[in-house]
Amino acid sequence: MTLVLAAFVTGILNTASGGGAIVSFLAMTATGIPPLTAHATCQLVTPMSFLAAGRHAGRHRPAIPLLVAGCSGTVAGVAVLAITPPATFAALAPFVLVPAVFLVLLQGRVKRHVDRSHPVLRPRASAVSMLACGLYAGLVGVGCGTLVLVVLGLATRWPSGSLGGLIRVRNVLLLGMALVVAAAFAATGLVDWHAAALVALPGLAGGWLGTRLAGRLPDPVLRAGIIATALGGAIWMVLR
Repeated sequence: MTLVLAAFVTGILNTASGGGAIVSFLAMTATGIPPLTAHATCQLVTPMSFLAAGRHAGRHRPAIPLLVAGCSGTVAGVAVLAITPPATFAALAPFVLVPAVFLVLLQGRVKRHVDRSHPVLRPRASAVSMLACGLYAGLVGVGCGTLVLVVLGLATRWPSGSLGGLIRVRNVLLLGMALVVAAAFAATGLVDWHAAALVALPGLAGGWLGTRLAGRLPDPVLRAGIIATALGGAIWMVLR
């Protein structure tokens, strides 16, 4: 029951704000699943959270270069993790999540600056940044949605607008990245298939609810959710 509830909450957070993977990861490790196996299993079922985002693909479609860069990075991240000590992914996460929190806090100001002057990130810089997000997704995973949202918020091609709309674009992008990283982890032999089967449907249900909340909650609430999940994940990993 703990894993089922955690997967449902993860699906909501993944699509409505970000950082939901920390909930499932904590629940799996609490039940005795080794951290690396828990990470691989969470990544395998992550696409379930974002399947509902597929209905936004027509109207909120990410730029193809960003999608290709993100997916390429995920493959590279899984490949690096396969030859890295198992605890490395947990050690790296706090150092990426904490800076992301400050970027999200400044995102509104950055977008206003873009409207008044010039883009913060050029197309090539945006693609490189998304490649780094994909690499992080394969290596760590937790908080990847926050980082992708930051990159999209600073990218040249994304005009100012509600955070809910930007999150829909992010969710479509994350769906593509999640499918690639899930296939990569499925081939590594690290996945706990019993746990994966247990959390798949609750994750799908939570993701469906999260896509609806993303368009209805006010921007400050969504930002608060993003910051809270990112900070919570960073603090837990440091204390652990």
